[in-house]
Amino acid sequence: MKVFNNNIKNIPKTITLRNKVGDIRNKKYLPSFSKEWKNIVYSYNKNNLNNIPVNDVNINKIIQSYFNLYFKDYKYVGSKKFILLRRRRNFLRRIYVSNAEVKHTNNKAIITLFIVNREYKILKNKYLKINKRISKNLINRYFLLYKNNIIKIYEILNKQKNEYAFISNKISKRKFLTYKLKYLNKFIKLKNLYLKKVWSIIISKYWKTYLKLLRKYDLMYSLNQYKFNKQILLPILSNILNKIIGKKVEYNIINIKSIAYNTDLFTNALSLKLKKKKMNYMKSMFSILNRAYLPKINTIKERTLAKNVDLFLDKYKDLKIISNMGAGSNNNLDKLLGSYTNTKEVHNTIYNSIGYKNMGGIRLEVKGRLTKRYRADRSIYSLKWKGGLKNVDSSFKRLSSVLFRGNSKSNVSYSLSNSKRRIGAFAVKGWISGK
Repeated sequence: MKVFNNNIKNIPKTITLRNKVGDIRNKKYLPSFSKEWKNIVYSYNKNNLNNIPVNDVNINKIIQSYFNLYFKDYKYVGSKKFILLRRRRNFLRRIYVSNAEVKHTNNKAIITLFIVNREYKILKNKYLKINKRISKNLINRYFLLYKNNIIKIYEILNKQKNEYAFISNKISKRKFLTYKLKYLNKFIKLKNLYLKKVWSIIISKYWKTYLKLLRKYDLMYSLNQYKFNKQILLPILSNILNKIIGKKVEYNIINIKSIAYNTDLFTNALSLKLKKKKMNYMKSMFSILNRAYLPKINTIKERTLAKNVDLFLDKYKDLKIISNMGAGSNNNLDKLLGSYTNTKEVHNTIYNSIGYKNMGGIRLEVKGRLTKRYRADRSIYSLKWKGGLKNVDSSFKRLSSVLFRGNSKSNVSYSLSNSKRRIGAFAVKGWISGK
Protein backbone atom coordinates (compact mmCIF):
# COMPACT_ATOMS: atom_id res chain seq x y z
CA MET A 1 0.00 0.00 0.00
CA LYS A 2 2.93 2.38 0.71
CA VAL A 3 4.34 1.83 -2.78
CA PHE A 4 0.87 2.39 -4.28
CA ASN A 5 0.33 5.62 -2.37
CA ASN A 6 3.80 7.01 -3.07
CA ASN A 7 3.91 6.29 -6.82
CA ILE A 8 0.37 7.21 -7.82
CA LYS A 9 -0.67 10.81 -7.28
CA ASN A 10 -4.21 10.19 -6.05
CA ILE A 11 -5.53 13.65 -5.14
CA PRO A 12 -9.13 13.42 -3.85
CA LYS A 13 -11.57 16.07 -5.02
CA THR A 14 -15.07 16.77 -3.70
CA ILE A 15 -17.39 17.48 -6.63
CA THR A 16 -20.83 18.86 -5.82
CA LEU A 17 -23.50 17.55 -8.19
CA ARG A 18 -26.46 19.55 -9.53
CA ASN A 19 -25.47 22.76 -7.81
CA LYS A 20 -27.01 25.82 -9.42
CA VAL A 21 -26.65 29.47 -8.57
CA GLY A 22 -29.64 30.62 -6.55
CA ASP A 23 -30.25 27.37 -4.64
CA ILE A 24 -30.36 29.20 -1.30
CA ARG A 25 -33.84 29.89 0.02
CA ASN A 26 -35.42 30.68 3.40
CA LYS A 27 -34.48 27.61 5.41
CA LYS A 28 -35.69 26.24 8.72
CA TYR A 29 -34.04 27.53 11.85
CA LEU A 30 -32.78 24.53 13.83
CA PRO A 31 -32.19 25.27 17.53
CA SER A 32 -29.79 23.20 19.62
CA PHE A 33 -30.74 19.61 20.47
CA SER A 34 -30.30 20.30 24.18
CA LYS A 35 -33.52 22.34 24.06
CA GLU A 36 -35.39 19.26 22.86
CA TRP A 37 -33.59 16.58 24.88
CA LYS A 38 -31.84 17.44 28.13
CA ASN A 39 -29.34 14.60 27.58
CA ILE A 40 -27.54 14.21 24.23
CA VAL A 41 -25.81 10.82 23.95
CA TYR A 42 -25.30 8.11 21.36
CA SER A 43 -24.11 4.58 22.11
CA TYR A 44 -23.99 1.38 20.09
CA ASN A 45 -25.11 -0.66 23.07
CA LYS A 46 -28.77 0.21 23.72
CA ASN A 47 -28.63 -1.21 27.27
CA ASN A 48 -26.46 1.79 28.28
CA LEU A 49 -29.34 4.14 27.43
CA ASN A 50 -31.69 2.53 29.97
CA ASN A 51 -29.95 4.23 32.92
CA ILE A 52 -30.09 7.77 31.46
CA PRO A 53 -33.54 8.83 32.84
CA VAL A 54 -32.61 7.67 36.37
CA ASN A 55 -29.16 9.29 36.09
CA ASP A 56 -30.74 12.62 35.06
CA VAL A 57 -32.93 12.68 38.17
CA ASN A 58 -29.95 11.86 40.43
CA ILE A 59 -27.69 14.45 38.75
CA ASN A 60 -30.27 17.23 39.19
CA LYS A 61 -30.80 16.33 42.87
CA ILE A 62 -27.04 16.28 43.58
CA ILE A 63 -26.45 19.63 41.79
CA GLN A 64 -29.31 21.35 43.64
CA SER A 65 -28.17 20.01 47.02
CA TYR A 66 -24.59 21.11 46.22
CA PHE A 67 -25.67 24.72 45.56
CA ASN A 68 -27.77 24.67 48.77
CA LEU A 69 -24.74 23.79 50.95
CA TYR A 70 -24.62 25.43 54.38
CA PHE A 71 -22.37 25.35 57.47
CA LYS A 72 -22.96 22.28 59.63
CA ASP A 73 -22.11 24.00 62.93
CA TYR A 74 -24.54 26.92 63.37
CA LYS A 75 -22.42 28.41 66.22
CA TYR A 76 -19.44 28.78 63.87
CA VAL A 77 -21.38 31.27 61.73
CA GLY A 78 -22.73 33.04 64.81
CA SER A 79 -26.44 32.22 64.50
CA LYS A 80 -28.27 31.77 67.81
CA LYS A 81 -30.52 28.88 66.81
CA PHE A 82 -30.02 25.72 64.81
CA ILE A 83 -31.73 26.00 61.40
CA LEU A 84 -33.51 22.83 60.36
CA LEU A 85 -32.73 21.28 56.99
CA ARG A 86 -36.40 21.47 56.00
CA ARG A 87 -36.48 25.20 56.71
CA ARG A 88 -33.16 25.78 54.95
CA ARG A 89 -34.52 24.19 51.78
CA ASN A 90 -37.38 26.73 51.77
CA PHE A 91 -35.10 29.80 51.89
CA LEU A 92 -35.75 32.27 49.07
CA ARG A 93 -32.27 33.81 49.33
CA ARG A 94 -30.41 31.05 47.55
CA ILE A 95 -28.72 30.03 44.30
CA TYR A 96 -31.45 29.07 41.83
CA VAL A 97 -30.27 26.34 39.42
CA SER A 98 -31.96 25.00 36.30
CA ASN A 99 -32.04 21.33 35.30
CA ALA A 100 -28.76 20.12 33.85
CA GLU A 101 -28.30 19.86 30.09
CA VAL A 102 -25.71 17.13 29.47
CA LYS A 103 -23.84 16.77 26.20
CA HIS A 104 -21.80 13.56 25.92
CA THR A 105 -18.62 13.10 23.90
CA ASN A 106 -16.23 10.14 23.81
CA ASN A 107 -14.11 11.32 26.76
CA LYS A 108 -16.19 13.83 28.69
CA ALA A 109 -19.66 15.15 29.48
CA ILE A 110 -20.36 18.92 29.25
CA ILE A 111 -22.99 20.05 31.77
CA THR A 112 -24.66 23.43 31.13
CA LEU A 113 -26.41 25.14 34.05
CA PHE A 114 -28.42 28.37 34.11
CA ILE A 115 -28.03 30.14 37.46
CA VAL A 116 -29.40 33.17 39.31
CA ASN A 117 -27.26 33.90 42.37
CA ARG A 118 -29.71 35.79 44.62
CA GLU A 119 -27.80 34.99 47.81
CA TYR A 120 -24.69 36.81 46.53
CA LYS A 121 -26.54 40.13 46.04
CA ILE A 122 -28.34 40.01 49.41
CA LEU A 123 -25.20 39.17 51.43
CA LYS A 124 -23.18 41.86 49.66
CA ASN A 125 -25.78 44.56 50.38
CA LYS A 126 -26.12 43.54 54.05
CA TYR A 127 -22.35 43.53 54.57
CA LEU A 128 -21.95 47.00 53.03
CA LYS A 129 -24.83 48.45 55.12
CA ILE A 130 -23.34 47.27 58.42
CA ASN A 131 -19.88 48.41 57.37
CA LYS A 132 -21.25 51.92 56.73
CA ARG A 133 -22.88 52.01 60.16
CA ILE A 134 -19.64 51.02 61.87
CA SER A 135 -17.57 53.56 59.94
CA LYS A 136 -20.02 56.44 60.39
CA ASN A 137 -21.36 56.06 63.92
CA LEU A 138 -18.93 54.03 65.98
CA ILE A 139 -15.39 54.56 64.77
CA ASN A 140 -15.82 58.28 64.04
CA ARG A 141 -17.33 58.89 67.48
CA TYR A 142 -14.58 57.10 69.40
CA PHE A 143 -11.68 58.36 67.31
CA LEU A 144 -12.76 61.97 67.83
CA LEU A 145 -12.38 61.36 71.57
CA TYR A 146 -9.09 59.61 70.91
CA LYS A 147 -7.72 62.57 68.94
CA ASN A 148 -8.73 65.14 71.57
CA ASN A 149 -7.26 63.17 74.47
CA ILE A 150 -4.01 62.44 72.60
CA ILE A 151 -3.59 66.20 72.01
CA LYS A 152 -4.10 66.82 75.76
CA ILE A 153 -1.43 64.24 76.69
CA TYR A 154 0.94 65.83 74.20
CA GLU A 155 0.34 69.33 75.65
CA ILE A 156 1.01 68.15 79.25
CA LEU A 157 4.30 66.54 78.19
CA ASN A 158 5.21 69.57 76.09
CA LYS A 159 4.88 71.94 79.10
CA GLN A 160 7.42 69.91 81.04
CA LYS A 161 9.69 69.91 78.01
CA ASN A 162 9.48 73.72 77.67
CA GLU A 163 10.33 74.17 81.37
CA TYR A 164 13.41 72.04 80.91
CA ALA A 165 14.35 74.00 77.76
CA PHE A 166 15.23 77.13 79.84
CA ILE A 167 17.97 75.18 81.63
CA SER A 168 19.22 73.57 78.36
CA ASN A 169 21.92 76.25 77.87
CA LYS A 170 23.75 75.13 81.05
CA ILE A 171 23.45 71.35 80.23
CA SER A 172 25.20 69.50 77.44
CA LYS A 173 23.35 68.60 74.22
CA ARG A 174 23.61 64.83 74.83
CA LYS A 175 21.72 65.09 78.13
CA PHE A 176 19.10 67.29 76.49
CA LEU A 177 18.51 64.75 73.66
CA THR A 178 18.25 61.84 76.12
CA TYR A 179 15.66 63.83 78.05
CA LYS A 180 13.67 64.40 74.82
CA LEU A 181 13.80 60.68 73.92
CA LYS A 182 12.56 59.75 77.40
CA TYR A 183 9.47 61.94 77.01
CA LEU A 184 8.86 60.66 73.47
CA ASN A 185 8.88 57.05 74.71
CA LYS A 186 6.41 58.01 77.46
CA PHE A 187 4.15 59.64 74.89
CA ILE A 188 4.20 56.53 72.59
CA LYS A 189 3.38 54.21 75.52
CA LEU A 190 0.47 56.39 76.65
CA LYS A 191 -0.79 56.63 73.06
CA ASN A 192 -0.75 52.84 72.61
CA LEU A 193 -2.49 52.26 75.94
CA TYR A 194 -5.24 54.71 75.09
CA LEU A 195 -5.68 53.20 71.61
CA LYS A 196 -6.12 49.75 73.17
CA LYS A 197 -8.69 51.14 75.57
CA VAL A 198 -10.67 52.70 72.67
CA TRP A 199 -10.68 49.42 70.75
CA SER A 200 -11.69 47.46 73.85
CA ILE A 201 -14.72 49.75 74.34
CA ILE A 202 -15.71 49.34 70.67
CA ILE A 203 -15.37 45.55 70.75
CA SER A 204 -17.10 45.08 74.13
CA LYS A 205 -20.09 47.29 73.23
CA TYR A 206 -20.64 46.44 69.57
CA TRP A 207 -19.28 42.90 69.17
CA LYS A 208 -22.68 41.32 69.77
CA THR A 209 -24.56 43.46 67.27
CA TYR A 210 -22.29 44.60 64.42
CA LEU A 211 -18.99 42.73 64.29
CA LYS A 212 -20.59 39.29 64.70
CA LEU A 213 -22.93 40.02 61.81
CA LEU A 214 -20.00 41.20 59.68
CA ARG A 215 -18.17 37.94 60.34
CA LYS A 216 -21.31 35.91 59.60
CA TYR A 217 -21.98 37.60 56.25
CA ASP A 218 -18.31 37.38 55.29
CA LEU A 219 -18.24 33.60 55.92
CA MET A 220 -21.51 33.01 54.04
CA TYR A 221 -20.32 35.14 51.13
CA SER A 222 -17.03 33.21 50.90
CA LEU A 223 -18.96 29.89 50.91
CA ASN A 224 -21.15 31.20 48.11
CA GLN A 225 -18.11 32.06 45.98
CA TYR A 226 -16.30 28.77 46.75
CA LYS A 227 -19.18 26.83 45.13
CA PHE A 228 -18.16 28.27 41.73
CA ASN A 229 -14.41 27.86 42.31
CA LYS A 230 -12.73 25.19 40.18
CA GLN A 231 -10.00 24.58 42.76
CA ILE A 232 -12.00 24.34 46.02
CA LEU A 233 -15.53 22.84 45.87
CA LEU A 234 -16.31 22.12 42.19
CA PRO A 235 -13.84 19.17 42.00
CA ILE A 236 -15.78 17.46 44.84
CA LEU A 237 -19.00 17.74 42.81
CA SER A 238 -17.29 16.47 39.65
CA ASN A 239 -15.96 13.41 41.54
CA ILE A 240 -19.51 12.50 42.62
CA LEU A 241 -20.95 13.03 39.12
CA ASN A 242 -18.04 11.08 37.64
CA LYS A 243 -19.28 7.92 39.32
CA ILE A 244 -22.79 8.33 37.86
CA ILE A 245 -21.86 9.37 34.31
CA GLY A 246 -18.61 7.39 34.03
CA LYS A 247 -16.77 10.23 32.23
CA LYS A 248 -14.88 13.42 32.97
CA VAL A 249 -17.18 16.34 33.72
CA GLU A 250 -16.93 19.92 32.41
CA TYR A 251 -19.21 22.76 33.52
CA ASN A 252 -20.72 25.55 31.47
CA ILE A 253 -22.29 27.82 34.12
CA ILE A 254 -24.36 30.71 32.70
CA ASN A 255 -25.39 33.54 35.04
CA ILE A 256 -28.77 35.06 34.15
CA LYS A 257 -29.85 38.53 35.28
CA SER A 258 -33.43 37.57 36.17
CA ILE A 259 -35.39 34.45 37.15
CA ALA A 260 -38.00 35.18 34.45
CA TYR A 261 -35.66 34.18 31.59
CA ASN A 262 -35.67 30.45 32.37
CA THR A 263 -38.71 28.23 33.02
CA ASP A 264 -36.91 25.89 35.46
CA LEU A 265 -35.84 28.81 37.63
CA PHE A 266 -39.13 30.69 38.01
CA THR A 267 -41.25 27.54 38.48
CA ASN A 268 -38.95 26.44 41.35
CA ALA A 269 -38.97 29.93 42.88
CA LEU A 270 -42.78 30.15 42.69
CA SER A 271 -43.27 26.70 44.22
CA LEU A 272 -41.00 27.73 47.14
CA LYS A 273 -43.03 30.92 47.68
CA LEU A 274 -46.35 29.07 47.62
CA LYS A 275 -45.14 26.64 50.31
CA LYS A 276 -45.28 29.37 52.96
CA LYS A 277 -48.28 29.91 55.26
CA LYS A 278 -48.72 33.63 54.66
CA MET A 279 -48.74 33.71 50.89
CA ASN A 280 -50.83 35.20 48.12
CA TYR A 281 -50.56 33.15 44.94
CA MET A 282 -51.85 35.99 42.74
CA LYS A 283 -49.23 38.48 43.97
CA SER A 284 -46.40 35.96 43.67
CA MET A 285 -47.45 35.13 40.09
CA PHE A 286 -47.55 38.82 39.10
CA SER A 287 -44.14 39.41 40.75
CA ILE A 288 -42.57 36.97 38.25
CA LEU A 289 -44.56 38.26 35.27
CA ASN A 290 -43.51 41.86 35.99
CA ARG A 291 -39.84 40.85 35.86
CA ALA A 292 -40.18 39.66 32.25
CA TYR A 293 -39.34 42.54 29.90
CA LEU A 294 -40.70 42.11 26.36
CA PRO A 295 -39.23 44.13 23.45
CA LYS A 296 -41.40 46.92 22.03
CA ILE A 297 -42.29 45.73 18.52
CA ASN A 298 -44.96 46.81 16.06
CA THR A 299 -47.09 43.65 15.88
CA ILE A 300 -48.84 44.68 12.62
CA LYS A 301 -45.48 45.17 10.91
CA GLU A 302 -44.12 41.94 12.36
CA ARG A 303 -47.03 39.76 11.22
CA THR A 304 -47.29 41.04 7.62
CA LEU A 305 -46.25 38.78 4.74
CA ALA A 306 -43.27 40.90 3.65
CA LYS A 307 -40.44 39.33 1.65
CA ASN A 308 -37.38 38.64 3.75
CA VAL A 309 -34.49 40.65 2.33
CA ASP A 310 -31.50 38.32 2.47
CA LEU A 311 -28.11 39.51 1.24
CA PHE A 312 -26.99 35.96 0.46
CA LEU A 313 -30.19 35.11 -1.49
CA ASP A 314 -29.72 34.27 -5.23
CA LYS A 315 -26.04 35.33 -5.18
CA TYR A 316 -24.19 32.15 -4.18
CA LYS A 317 -24.91 28.51 -4.95
CA ASP A 318 -24.40 27.49 -1.31
CA LEU A 319 -23.14 28.96 1.97
CA LYS A 320 -19.82 27.05 1.90
CA ILE A 321 -16.82 29.41 1.91
CA ILE A 322 -14.54 27.11 -0.11
CA SER A 323 -16.99 26.74 -2.99
CA ASN A 324 -17.56 30.50 -3.18
CA MET A 325 -13.85 31.31 -3.09
CA GLY A 326 -13.22 28.90 -5.95
CA ALA A 327 -10.68 26.10 -6.26
CA GLY A 328 -7.07 27.18 -6.64
CA SER A 329 -7.81 30.83 -5.88
CA ASN A 330 -5.56 32.75 -3.54
CA ASN A 331 -8.31 35.07 -2.31
CA ASN A 332 -8.65 35.69 1.39
CA LEU A 333 -11.88 35.47 3.37
CA ASP A 334 -11.65 39.21 4.12
CA LYS A 335 -11.56 40.03 0.40
CA LEU A 336 -14.54 37.76 -0.28
CA LEU A 337 -16.66 39.33 2.46
CA GLY A 338 -15.33 42.85 1.86
CA SER A 339 -16.21 42.69 -1.82
CA TYR A 340 -19.92 43.16 -1.15
CA THR A 341 -20.32 44.31 2.49
CA ASN A 342 -18.54 45.81 5.47
CA THR A 343 -17.62 43.83 8.57
CA LYS A 344 -20.41 45.49 10.57
CA GLU A 345 -23.00 44.44 8.02
CA VAL A 346 -21.68 40.86 8.09
CA HIS A 347 -21.92 40.85 11.88
CA ASN A 348 -25.50 42.17 11.73
CA THR A 349 -26.60 39.59 9.14
CA ILE A 350 -25.15 36.73 11.21
CA TYR A 351 -26.73 38.07 14.41
CA ASN A 352 -30.13 38.59 12.75
CA SER A 353 -30.08 35.04 11.37
CA ILE A 354 -30.16 33.63 14.93
CA GLY A 355 -33.73 32.82 15.93
CA TYR A 356 -35.55 33.03 19.28
CA LYS A 357 -33.10 35.50 20.86
CA ASN A 358 -35.87 37.92 21.94
CA MET A 359 -38.53 37.07 24.49
CA GLY A 360 -41.97 36.68 22.92
CA GLY A 361 -44.10 35.89 25.96
CA ILE A 362 -44.37 34.21 29.34
CA ARG A 363 -47.17 32.08 30.78
CA LEU A 364 -47.81 30.75 34.31
CA GLU A 365 -50.26 28.15 35.51
CA VAL A 366 -50.90 27.18 39.14
CA LYS A 367 -53.19 24.41 40.30
CA GLY A 368 -53.69 22.64 43.63
CA ARG A 369 -54.48 23.12 47.33
CA LEU A 370 -53.53 26.77 47.72
CA THR A 371 -56.16 28.04 50.23
CA LYS A 372 -54.92 30.01 53.23
CA ARG A 373 -56.81 28.12 55.93
CA TYR A 374 -56.24 24.53 56.95
CA ARG A 375 -59.43 23.04 55.57
CA ALA A 376 -60.37 20.60 52.81
CA ASP A 377 -61.32 23.14 50.13
CA ARG A 378 -61.33 22.38 46.45
CA SER A 379 -58.21 22.94 44.39
CA ILE A 380 -57.54 26.43 43.02
CA TYR A 381 -56.70 27.01 39.36
CA SER A 382 -55.09 30.20 38.09
CA LEU A 383 -53.58 31.14 34.72
CA LYS A 384 -51.69 34.37 33.97
CA TRP A 385 -49.67 35.39 30.93
CA LYS A 386 -47.80 38.23 29.30
CA GLY A 387 -47.19 38.40 25.54
CA GLY A 388 -47.88 35.34 23.39
CA LEU A 389 -46.54 31.84 22.76
CA LYS A 390 -47.20 31.71 19.02
CA ASN A 391 -44.36 31.19 16.56
CA VAL A 392 -44.54 34.30 14.37
CA ASP A 393 -42.66 32.71 11.44
CA SER A 394 -44.94 29.68 11.09
CA SER A 395 -48.31 31.16 12.14
CA PHE A 396 -48.18 34.55 10.34
CA LYS A 397 -45.28 34.60 7.85
CA ARG A 398 -46.02 31.11 6.48
CA LEU A 399 -42.45 29.93 6.96
CA SER A 400 -41.75 26.30 7.87
CA SER A 401 -40.71 25.60 11.47
CA VAL A 402 -39.41 22.60 13.38
CA LEU A 403 -41.42 20.65 15.95
CA PHE A 404 -39.87 19.05 19.03
CA ARG A 405 -40.92 15.69 20.47
CA GLY A 406 -44.03 15.43 18.34
CA ASN A 407 -46.23 18.49 18.91
CA SER A 408 -44.08 20.74 21.14
CA LYS A 409 -42.95 23.98 19.50
CA SER A 410 -39.29 24.78 18.96
CA ASN A 411 -39.64 28.41 20.12
CA VAL A 412 -41.27 27.48 23.47
CA SER A 413 -39.55 26.10 26.58
CA TYR A 414 -41.69 24.37 29.21
CA SER A 415 -41.16 23.11 32.75
CA LEU A 416 -43.19 21.78 35.66
CA SER A 417 -42.47 21.66 39.39
CA ASN A 418 -44.50 19.82 42.04
CA SER A 419 -44.56 20.64 45.74
CA LYS A 420 -46.51 19.99 48.96
CA ARG A 421 -48.18 22.01 51.69
CA ARG A 422 -49.89 20.98 54.90
CA ILE A 423 -53.28 20.97 53.14
CA GLY A 424 -52.15 19.03 50.08
CA ALA A 425 -50.12 19.08 46.88
CA PHE A 426 -49.93 21.65 44.10
CA ALA A 427 -48.11 22.14 40.79
CA VAL A 428 -46.63 25.09 38.90
CA LYS A 429 -46.29 25.11 35.11
CA GLY A 430 -44.28 27.63 33.13
CA TRP A 431 -43.79 28.55 29.47
CA ILE A 432 -41.45 31.00 27.74
CA SER A 433 -41.57 31.78 24.02
CA GLY A 434 -38.94 33.35 21.82
CA LYS A 435 -39.01 35.15 18.50
